[in-house]
Formats: sequence, C-alpha cells, structure tokens
Amino acid sequence: MHVERFIRSRIVRRSLALGIIALSGWALLPYVTYRIAPSAFVNAELMRVTAPIAGQLSPDLPRKGEYFERARMVSLVEARSPDRRHLMDLDQQLAVSTKRAELARRQLEEIAELDRKLRERSEDYRLGMIARLNHEIDETEVEKGGCLAEARQRNDVAGRMERLVKLGISSQIRSGEAQASQEATITRCQMADERLRRLKTELGAAEKGIYLRGDANDVPYSQQQRERLVLRRQELETDLLQNSSRAAQLAAETAEERTRLDRLDHYDLSLPAAHVVWSVAASPGSMVTEGQSVFDFADCGRRFIVVELPERDFEKIKAGDAATVRLIGSSEWKTGQIRQVRGSAAYGDDRLLAARVPRPDPGNITVEISLPPNETSADRNSSCDIGRLAEVRFERRADGLLRLVSSKLRWLTARLELDQSFL
Repeated sequence: MHVERFIRSRIVRRSLALGIIALSGWALLPYVTYRIAPSAFVNAELMRVTAPIAGQLSPDLPRKGEYFERARMVSLVEARSPDRRHLMDLDQQLAVSTKRAELARRQLEEIAELDRKLRERSEDYRLGMIARLNHEIDETEVEKGGCLAEARQRNDVAGRMERLVKLGISSQIRSGEAQASQEATITRCQMADERLRRLKTELGAAEKGIYLRGDANDVPYSQQQRERLVLRRQELETDLLQNSSRAAQLAAETAEERTRLDRLDHYDLSLPAAHVVWSVAASPGSMVTEGQSVFDFADCGRRFIVVELPERDFEKIKAGDAATVRLIGSSEWKTGQIRQVRGSAAYGDDRLLAARVPRPDPGNITVEISLPPNETSADRNSSCDIGRLAEVRFERRADGLLRLVSSKLRWLTARLELDQSFL
C-alpha cells in the first residue's frame, strides 16, 4: 500500500513527466542544434597501376587488402624480349665513326711525318742552293778579277801599238787588232760584273726560300708537296672533327639507349605510404601487355565522407565549413571540413573512387567532407573504413537556430491557445 501510494503521489508523477520531457528534449536537441544528414559513407580516391612494358608480372606482387605503412620498392614486371634493334644500329654507327676518326688520325700522323721529311728536304735544297750560289759568286769574282787584269794589259798594249803607229814602226792594222782585243776584254769584264750581280740577287732570294733559276718554279718540288699536304691536312682535320663529334654523340645515345633497355628489362614500382591494395586485376607471375591494368591503390591518407542533403540547404553549406563525423559503430566524433558541394543536376563523378557514388536524387545535393590527416590512420581489418556508413552533423548558424526555436515556440503557443479555446 505504501509503494502504491508512493507511485500514485503527485511528486512522483511530476518527476516522471519532467524526466520524459527531458529525455525527449535531449533526443531532439541534436536535430535542433545540428543539420543531420540522412545517409553518409566513407570514400577514397584510387590510384591505378598499369604495366609500363609487356612481360611477366613478379610473383611477389602485393595482395588485395595489404596496407603499406611506409613507402617501399617492389619489382613489378620483367620484359621477356626487349627490342634491341635500335641499340645494335647505334653500336654499328658508333664503330664506323670511331674507325673513320682513327683512320683520319693515323693519316694526319703520316702526313705530319711526311711534312717533316719534306721540310728537311726543302731546307737541304735551300742550303745547297745558297752554297752553290756562293761558289758561283766566288768564281765570278775571280773571273772578274782576271778579266780586269787582262783589260789593263790590253789597254797597255793598245797604247803602245798606237805610239808605234805614230812613229811609223807598226802598221795601222796591228793597232786596230789591239784595240779590238781591248774592247772584247772590257765587254767580258762587264758581263762578269752583271753575272755577279745576278748571282747575288739569286742568293738573296734563295736565302728567303725563293729560287730564280730557269729550272725552278718559284719553289722546289718538296715545298710544293708540302703546300698540297696542308690542304689535305685541313680536309683530314675536318673529317676527324666531324667523326669525333659524331662518335661522342653516338656514344651518349648508346649509353642512353642501354639505360632505357635496362629500365625496360624490368620495372620497379615505388609503393606509396598510407595506401591499401583495393583491387588486383592480374595474377602474380602472369603475362601482361603494355598498358594492362594490374591493381588499384586506395589513398587512406585522403579519405572523405559523401553525404546527401536537401537542395534547400545548398546556400547553407559552404566549402571550408566544419562538420562533425562519427562512423557507425564508433562513439568517437571527428571534425572534418567540407571540400565540395554538387547539385543534383551536375554530371556524374568521373573520378576513380573506391566506393560507388550514387547519383543524387532530384532535390538533393552531394557534399564531400575530408577527414583530418591526423585522424586517417588505416585499419587493416576494414580497408581504411572505405564504404563504412557514417553520421554527419552540420552545425546550424546562430541566427538560423534562433529562428527555428522562435518558430517552434510560436507554434507551441498557438497550439496551447487553441486547446484553451476548446476547453
């Protein structure tokens, strides 16, 4: 009786009513202070890996669902029959250019040796010609000295014959013969003097390397051959320079081609950190063609939440605003940031995503919310929570909240007045 009387008491009934009202207010408070999305899920962008070359996949490929905490390097594919025709052609061209450059270098060495010998021959010829001219000059000077002595004797004889003719002892004919001999001797002396001048002129020219004799054409044969060798040397130097440059260029191209073939012989892939293998399109150890898809990575470090909201909230949701997110089954609330808002009439998302994004219903908008970087640690058992449902709350603005509360209060006041009028 005491228990029944206690339960039926006014204090208990009022406390129970106040508790129900408080519980109802607590349950309705989030819908008053927040804008709650009806549906949301976790999504992430995919990075697709394709075979860069045709060959055989490595048997140690990562498996589906494998998570990479740190970046690492793995062998992806090995080529079976790389095309080496271009490398063989470059090697052949390099060998030809090298041989031509070596041939031109040897010919230049031979020309240098021949030029040295011709230079020695030319110098010997010049010295010999100078010595010969000096001897001829000496002979001419001796001949000139003898001629002058003879000329003085002829002059003395002619004077005596002329005096004998005047005395009548000798005939006029003998005097004429003596004068003729004198004139001939004087003429021969003048010829010796001119020949001496000519020899000195030839000597001066020979000392400069120019020869004025009738059997020489300006310079001797050795010097003419040296001038021809100069032209040939210039041609060989040009050929050597061209082939050396070509060989250097071909050597660089050959090294680059070898490096490229080494890269094509096998391809190593750098697996990024904070990624999970989402799907595998080829079996380890199988043959693949160039451009064939191998597997997809999901970026666990840049996950985002996709939610749908009514179209009337389009102006109230802005990129950069904060949103509160809680994954279904978890009690932890996380703060994200709105990064994109799309209307229902927008084209479908053509990005490569891990979870399918349905086209929004007419009258709804799609909102993407990025999770904070320090809250995106991957859970290996749930594939970074991709595809997991979530609850998202958008904080209402203060003026909007006041308008909502005032409208509810006006509705409640009008309802109470209507009930009192009926009573």
